[in-house]
Amino acid sequence: MSDKKTGRQLSEGFQSFEELRDNKCVYVDKTDMVWELANSKKYIFLSRPRRFGKSLLTSTLQCYFEGKKDLFNGLKIMDKETEWVSRPVFKFDFSNCITADDLLEKLDVRLGEYEAIYGKNPAAKNPGNRMLMLLKNAYLQSGIQSATLVDEYDFPLQHSLFNEAEHERLVKVYQNFFPPFKEYGNYLKCLFLTGCTKFTNLGLFSINNANSIVSSWPKYATLCGITKQELIDNYMPEIKELGEKKGWTVEETIEELRNMYDGYRFSSDMDKAVYNPFSLVNALAEKEITNYWISSGGSTMLNEMLIRSDENRENLEECSITENKLDMSDVGKGDIKLFLYQTGYLTIKEHFDGGYTLGIPNREVREAIYEILLPNAMSKENDFVDSTISDMRKALKKGDIVGMLENMKLLISQIPYPSRKEEHYYEERFQYFVSCALYLCGCTVNYEVPMSTGRIDLVAKYKNIIMAIELKLDNNGGVEAAKKQLKERNYTSALTNKGKDVYAVAISFSTEDNIRGVSGYDVKKI
Repeated sequence: MSDKKTGRQLSEGFQSFEELRDNKCVYVDKTDMVWELANSKKYIFLSRPRRFGKSLLTSTLQCYFEGKKDLFNGLKIMDKETEWVSRPVFKFDFSNCITADDLLEKLDVRLGEYEAIYGKNPAAKNPGNRMLMLLKNAYLQSGIQSATLVDEYDFPLQHSLFNEAEHERLVKVYQNFFPPFKEYGNYLKCLFLTGCTKFTNLGLFSINNANSIVSSWPKYATLCGITKQELIDNYMPEIKELGEKKGWTVEETIEELRNMYDGYRFSSDMDKAVYNPFSLVNALAEKEITNYWISSGGSTMLNEMLIRSDENRENLEECSITENKLDMSDVGKGDIKLFLYQTGYLTIKEHFDGGYTLGIPNREVREAIYEILLPNAMSKENDFVDSTISDMRKALKKGDIVGMLENMKLLISQIPYPSRKEEHYYEERFQYFVSCALYLCGCTVNYEVPMSTGRIDLVAKYKNIIMAIELKLDNNGGVEAAKKQLKERNYTSALTNKGKDVYAVAISFSTEDNIRGVSGYDVKKI
């Protein structure tokens, strides 16, 4: 992807390390970590969300194992590697395989290509036996251990998870293909697998062990993704041009990029956060901050998982998971939190003894999740929700807070009852719907904002507008109680900002059958 103004070639769109280097693309150098990974364990599994550079990493490992030293000139790996051994490399890519037949066909073609180089034993019929003979022949011919790289190993399994018969057929293919890597491990330097999700019933992770699943190792936390310092060091010309287009300073531009694309953590080291590389580089190349990762095609499992989950889906902003489950558990068991973490919709927000707090990493992901969750949670058609949110957004752009609330009232009406009837569940549910709607309108929304006199339920910011929002159920005083609390606790005093319009917004909700939504509101401009 070429940056039209600077003339620099950006790296997004390149999945081949050799092609990237030949085209002199801007490259964030992580080859020191690549060397550490390649020379650490024999069996390695690295999980990262889609579009996070896994294929480029696999290609980089392939070039390293093949001894293509010239491609690495000037990079950090040159300080680590002194021998540059050229090994046989077997590379497989399971992406775009959906059925067992797809996978068998791809394996047949790929194995045939390698058999043309290293020879074929006619007695070896199935993929596992053919791979076993390749490992043996490659070693006997070269005298050097080979490397096997499998990119997107889990793609077929994800897409068949809710088709039990097809999923079982795929599992049998995996259970046949991977055992040779254990049986003939003495011929193998490295088996490296990438994917988003972990499935444990394949006979695959019996090859591995806990020490070889490096997904949550702090030393590899930034291997895929771009850190803030890497952004500044490698992309300053593009940052400045984006800022010039938008009328932002460099600091403001970096902050906008951070809010939209940063916040992913894959280990207990909370200082090691990364930006989504696909979205970040697209934004810098196109000079536009928008949803690139989501629009590039989400996991087909996401919507199905969210619908089937028994979890309280409104609590995805902050949920806990144990260390053992995060590192070792099988996403196929249907744990929505684990699935959302492994696929990039949740990330580590806090590490505590024995576990983690997960939350949504950034604005891009939050918008994607809310767009799916809101219609499901409200039991309303997507088109109705989309059009009503659009009308709310139009009113907000005009500074018409009352018009926005009228559309919100229409949106949040006749919503389903929560599964539990305690009052605080009703309050949390209404707060969730309001915050979702405001967020999809383009607002930045903060919950339970602490003030010297108490906590504001919600603070929503949109361009030159700031809203302090207090929510009350009718049976807890309704609009009048919300107005009184806003006034007596002077919540808006800390929000006054030169050039900003500040509003105190009181909203009441009714749980009565004929309403089940917004029953009233009051707006006061400060």
